[in-house]
Amino acid sequence: MRVLLELCYDGTNYFGWQIQPKQISVQQILQEKISQITGNPIELVGCGRTDTGVHASQYFAHLDIDESSFNKLSIYKINAVLPQDISILNMSTIDDQFHARFNAKQRKYIYRIHNNKDPFNRNFSFLYSSINANHLSNLNKVAEIIKRMTSFESFVKSNSGLENFKCVISVSRWVAINDQQFEFHIAADRFVRGMVRLCVGACLSYATNKISLNEIDQSIENKKQIPKSWSVPAHGLTLTEVKY
Repeated sequence: MRVLLELCYDGTNYFGWQIQPKQISVQQILQEKISQITGNPIELVGCGRTDTGVHASQYFAHLDIDESSFNKLSIYKINAVLPQDISILNMSTIDDQFHARFNAKQRKYIYRIHNNKDPFNRNFSFLYSSINANHLSNLNKVAEIIKRMTSFESFVKSNSGLENFKCVISVSRWVAINDQQFEFHIAADRFVRGMVRLCVGACLSYATNKISLNEIDQSIENKKQIPKSWSVPAHGLTLTEVKY
């Protein structure tokens, strides 16, 4: 039978979702702990990859197990053996044809920024003191450009190995939570590697007069990869919603 897990995790201590050679990942920990409960090895299929240090407040993964193994599982039992930075929210059986990754229609990320030193924000928000509410209009000028884009060759990590850069953006906007906290919301059918953090970097660079809109437009038009230095730190990024 196929089982769907809904979970969340603090990605601070992990090299992303996907299993990595000689590195600790969220997928690895979950597979080990669930296998420990069932007594049989299991393999999880996630709804997508998150990079090193990126968080997820909603994430889905499916696994195939027999009925005997399923009867040994419960949300309580799994959470009891998981570390404090990973939690199972829901568990249910689903159709055998359902696929956690390929059936996902939309994924939404939020990138959080604060402009004052705050120890309670340090793991989930990027401290960027140069930004304030007066920059919101310019931040959203770049966000609008991003929303109109259909191909993201310019906003992908180098050596990604990708051939398909097409993404359909349904949401791209900045919001001010208050005078000290700001969020970039972006939703799409798919994302290429490193895309959101480079998009945020482009917005911040324009808003703080480090680059012009023309430079951004030229990079997009020429499909030129924007500088890696534009990318912002991973810890400000959270996958917040997956729609099926």
